[in-house]
Amino acid sequence: MKKKIIWLLSGAICIALLPLFARAHEGLHEQIAAITAKIRRDPKNASLYLQRGELHRFHRDWVRAAADYDRAERLQPSLKIVELARAKMFFDSGKLQRAKLTLDRFLAQQPGHYEALVARARVLAKLRDRTSAARDFTAALAMSSTPEPELYLERANVLAGDEQRIYEALGGLDDGIRKLGPVVTLQLAAIELELRRKNYDAALTRLDQIAVQSERKEPWLVRRGEILKLAGRVHSALK
Repeated sequence: MKKKIIWLLSGAICIALLPLFARAHEGLHEQIAAITAKIRRDPKNASLYLQRGELHRFHRDWVRAAADYDRAERLQPSLKIVELARAKMFFDSGKLQRAKLTLDRFLAQQPGHYEALVARARVLAKLRDRTSAARDFTAALAMSSTPEPELYLERANVLAGDEQRIYEALGGLDDGIRKLGPVVTLQLAAIELELRRKNYDAALTRLDQIAVQSERKEPWLVRRGEILKLAGRVHSALK
């Protein structure tokens, strides 16, 4: 049951400076070719190298990505976002300590940077520094007027890695529900944590709240029966 919450989490977010890459990674070769053609026409444009470096990162070509980041940085030292892109490359390639050091350096210069806080939180979560990861997730959530539900889920997952902090993880999910409304993924994650605490009545109450919102009741009735069986209320589950 402890692992069930993990499927609710989503992947990493892209750098806001580069909305071009918010779409699917299909056609990466074509996109790289297009950016390369632009670079030939404008070889001193640092942002083009950064964009191509990000495409190489998505393609998991670390050598070419690093070369483009370095070139962008040399052409325009003031383009600090390169450090964030480089940190994400380290994270994606499994170099977690280098990713953390790079993000520490970036955040020292730009404290409170939303994307960098999220990125470092994810790095810290991988490094199992749960307290620091939760702190960065909380700081990022506080900065956003419309926070992403996934960040609440990721923070809860980090905190729930410690059995002594499950209640805190639940509180964080409830904060998200109050802020964003009855988001089903947040409610489902809360139910799983209630079940880990063996707080079956609370889990059932949350499940009933989801069912009320749903047009199709059958899946939630099935889940209700499963929870009742876990609680040892077999007769109630059969009704």
